[in-house]
Amino acid sequence: AAHIICNQTYIQLQKLDDPEKQTATVFAVSHDCDLALLKPSSSDYLEGLEPLQIGGIPSLRDKVYVCGFPVGGSELSITEGVVSRIEVQPYTHSKRFLLAATIDAAVNSGNSGGPA
Repeated sequence: AAHIICNQTYIQLQKLDDPEKQTATVFAVSHDCDLALLKPSSSDYLEGLEPLQIGGIPSLRDKVYVCGFPVGGSELSITEGVVSRIEVQPYTHSKRFLLAATIDAAVNSGNSGGPA
């Protein structure tokens, strides 16, 4: 997320179930939609991982999963729910009006970041 890296000078990545961390640089950032793409410093860091498939616009009642590292823990948290509304809303980070989905899955405080 762009709001996580916007004022950082040192960024690290850590794969699930792997204690080793890898430094990274910002490859691209869009503050409008709060998205940041990071590039690991080692080209082989992503070997063995499958790329995430990004789909189209969800429909009402589609199943969704929220994955992240909320405040108070260092393990991955996964909650599930459904899409209950799709509409244009202002994004908190940029105040731009973009398409957003309202979901009923729990999104806990700090879920967009990682363990400190």
